[in-house]
Amino acid sequence: MVLTNQGHLIRLRQTVPDDAPIILRAYQDENFISLFRSNNAQQTEEQLRKILADRLENEPTKLGHVEFMIEHKKQGPIGIALLGDYTPVHQRAEYLIGLFDESHRSIGYGTEATLLVLELAFNFYKLHKIYTYVYDYNELSEKSTIKFGFKQEGLLEDHHYLLGEKRFVSLYINGMTEARFRECEQIRRYSLRLLGRDVTLAPQVIKVSEDSQIPVEQGKKFLEAIRAGRVDFSGE
Repeated sequence: MVLTNQGHLIRLRQTVPDDAPIILRAYQDENFISLFRSNNAQQTEEQLRKILADRLENEPTKLGHVEFMIEHKKQGPIGIALLGDYTPVHQRAEYLIGLFDESHRSIGYGTEATLLVLELAFNFYKLHKIYTYVYDYNELSEKSTIKFGFKQEGLLEDHHYLLGEKRFVSLYINGMTEARFRECEQIRRYSLRLLGRDVTLAPQVIKVSEDSQIPVEQGKKFLEAIRAGRVDFSGE
């Protein structure tokens, strides 16, 4: 299973136990966690290390969860993103993203990271749909989500209780189906500019014959697909 992805400035990789101190600091930052995942359970670094280590022992498809560290080319770890609540029957997963530093949240890093996650989700994991919840008080995130190409599917009124503030908040739910992803001009333009490739294109499937020879007429297309990172090999 592919667990890394690379853009111009941003790289995704699966989180590991040594990331525990970085993630724990983020979890203890009220400004970050209130936007990312409120009511997050208190954890020690040792407990978090064990959780991250246990994840490495199992396939994400078995856990229904994969978490990525978002790394900047020069600045190192700047956030986390994850696909969770995955079920093979429905072929869908919830998407969450959070950038640690507030100054990084409106300069394109989140956009590039999201492109990398969606590329994995639809082109490698073969998901049918990605959805995301946004707290009603996070208006900037909701506007950015819709602008990116997600469809606002509804408002879950008074759906979530904030333990710290002792009040209910509503959640926007936004969805991105594979069909919407493939047809989204905004995502196509973003990906060409930020990644140097069009992630909305479906991976090209090359049928390899038993003698491992690729038909001559497919040679050129095959090489072009490799350079673009869109090849999916399948045997017969």
